[in-house]
Amino acid sequence: MYIRMMEYFKFDGLLAKFVFLILAIVAVHYHIVFGVIVILIFISLSQNVIEGMEGNMNENEDSSKDSNVQSFKTTNCVNGKLMKDNKEITPQQVKESFPNIKFTGDTCNPCDEDCKFEIISSEEQITTEENLRAMDSNEVNVDRTQSIKKK
Repeated sequence: MYIRMMEYFKFDGLLAKFVFLILAIVAVHYHIVFGVIVILIFISLSQNVIEGMEGNMNENEDSSKDSNVQSFKTTNCVNGKLMKDNKEITPQQVKESFPNIKFTGDTCNPCDEDCKFEIISSEEQITTEENLRAMDSNEVNVDRTQSIKKK
């Protein structure tokens, strides 16, 4: 059974803060390091941060992806046609005009209801570009015996 000290002692009240202040003054009277230790203990006990792990991360991501797709459609679709700068964009020109669109199937008109696509965030795009970037050979450890071994 996991027992936390914060469940039994509350340091939010004025009395608890006053007791720790007196304790810190007494500790500093003996040595300054003891006073610092008392202050650090008070700070660590008075923080009331509980971080919970929730399993609904994918639900939030799906809803944000859907909202991104809907906002894209409202800003760029006019009467079922994809427009950019008052020009109609064909499905072949979508990749050049909108590089942040990723189709789940074949390339199609994003304004169609049956066209499935998602909007790639700029952070995800940068991460992919960094993974594709060439690496410096001096930073990679190479096992010389394995590299010269005949296969």
